[in-house]
Amino acid sequence: MLKNWKAVLFDMDGTLIDSEWFYYKAWRTALKQYGFALGSELWLNELAGKTDGQAFDFLRSSHAFEADREVFFEKVRACIAQQHEEESIPLMPGATDLIHFLHERKIVMAVVTSSKREVAIYHLERNGIRHFFSVLVTRTDVQHPKPDPEPYFRCVEELDLMSDDCFVLEDSLTGATAAKSAGLTCFGVQSHEAIRQALSVDRIFDNLHEVREFLEKL
Repeated sequence: MLKNWKAVLFDMDGTLIDSEWFYYKAWRTALKQYGFALGSELWLNELAGKTDGQAFDFLRSSHAFEADREVFFEKVRACIAQQHEEESIPLMPGATDLIHFLHERKIVMAVVTSSKREVAIYHLERNGIRHFFSVLVTRTDVQHPKPDPEPYFRCVEELDLMSDDCFVLEDSLTGATAAKSAGLTCFGVQSHEAIRQALSVDRIFDNLHEVREFLEKL
């Protein structure tokens, strides 16, 4: 065990896989068709970490974005499909190293994500790491996604552990809010300064390399 921890619960997008810019480009391209210019700061500070529905509702309520929901999402899916033909989404720097470090020490690992189940499985399998995670909780599996604590409550229950046995790695305010609301220790992994300042977490790291270095010293 590392300290008293028996399990690490990973967020996926932006924490485990380097997908935020991939999806940003897809949303930016789709929104451009409506004359809406999506800046990177708006994406990082307000939309990253949210479900598609939550992001759409935010744009509609806060930026007067008007579009048919299903038509818009079809445009986003088309952009994503096109990008998949041209590029792949890699793991975040240090992810492979950290996963093997934890696996060697028999620390249980899980993924808790706002992506749909089929999307999460696709990315984890494509990067060859699905088998490391004993539990996968996705947007498909819950009624109330992050920032609601339900996904993390469900994960801890499926692991058959206590909340004190686990810690979470998150990169967004949405995810950190969910983890802390579930009573879990949460470490932020984020290099973007504005987001770092907004995260209410137990400790903050620039990247997963720093997380491993921290855990090695325990």
